[in-house]
Parts: sequence; structure tokens; C-alpha cells
Amino acid sequence: MAKKERKSILVNENDYLKVEADENWLHDTVGKGFYDLDFFRIIDFFVLHSPCKESSYSPKTLESLGWKNPWHSRRFRDTFDGIPGFADGKSFFFHENKNHFLKMWNTYGIALFPGDEEREYAVLTYAGESNPRMDLLHHIRNAFAHGRFAVKKTHGEYYIYLEDVGTIRQLSGIFVMARICLKKATLIRWIDLFERKSENAKRLYSLYSVSED
Repeated sequence: MAKKERKSILVNENDYLKVEADENWLHDTVGKGFYDLDFFRIIDFFVLHSPCKESSYSPKTLESLGWKNPWHSRRFRDTFDGIPGFADGKSFFFHENKNHFLKMWNTYGIALFPGDEEREYAVLTYAGESNPRMDLLHHIRNAFAHGRFAVKKTHGEYYIYLEDVGTIRQLSGIFVMARICLKKATLIRWIDLFERKSENAKRLYSLYSVSED
């Protein structure tokens, strides 16, 4: 019996957002004031000990921080989203397929990256984690770890622009998997939530797996 021939899946480069490995915006500088103890706290949590099990050999998982399946809780997800003001389909876009990034980016309607918009957003594709918010943390980790981010200070707020890129089989070059803009203060407030140090976290005590210290 003859073997069935496998059909090759055609990949259309026009479905993806192709970028250069080295771009001018990656060389933008920011004042020394950005590199404070909060910045080192951000790098320690989101990069060195990322809570993402698929991107860290020494993750600081939410379970190890005393949470019990927090992402299963709508209250926890709403608290997380409420810090930057994320709203699905408005400032938070996610798709499981990488070839949908460009369509989502165009739907959000930002012409330039990084831009000068004073708004926080996340446009991302699946990264292999357990849910879209953990995929977001995965992309944040990659952008910091690979140095693919820029910082702008506007009205006293630091806005961090993060881009995660990757390769596509059958295509040459690198393509965008996520573009994110977050305030530095948002990342700190997320850490405080995860580490159960904020008032928001204390209101979610029913989700703790262990008692407060």
C-alpha cells in the first residue's frame, strides 16, 4: 500500500510582521534615574526568576509564592488586568497562531513602535505557557532578556516598550510575536500582587494556599 504524501502547508510572509535584528529604536537611551532598585526588582522577578515554567530553570512560580491556582479565579485575573487597565479586544489582544499577530496589531491601530502613545497595551501570540496572561509574562521575559526594549519618560512616568521576536519555519528573518507597552509602575504593582504585598493581594486571601507570613 502506497504511503500518503504529506501536504505541505504554505506559509505566506505577508501574514507576518518582519523586523530587523538590530533597529534604531533599540539604541534609544534613558536617564540613569530609570535604573534604580525597582528596575533591579523587575529584572530579578520577570527575567532571572520568571514565573513562567517554560522560560526559566529557576522559576519563582505563583504556587511557590503561596497562591492556589490563581489564574482559575476571575477575581485574580480582573485584579491583574485592572492594574494596567487591560480590556480584551481593546488593549489586550491574544491569538494562539503566530500568523495572527500582524492582523491584531493593525486592528489595534498603532502606526509606529515604539510610539508616543500614553497608553498601556499588549498584543501577543501563544508562547507555550498555561494561559494568555502567563504567555504575556513569557514575552516580557524574552524582551528584557534579549535587550529588545526601549524606555520613554512622559509626564513623570516611565513607559517600557517591549518586543519579542522569533523565527518562522520556511521563512527567513525574524518576525514579531509580541509588542507590549507597560508603565514601570505597572510591573512593580504586578510583583507586589504576585508576592502578596499589596492591598489588592490581601483582598484575594481566599486564593492563598498558605497563610500570610
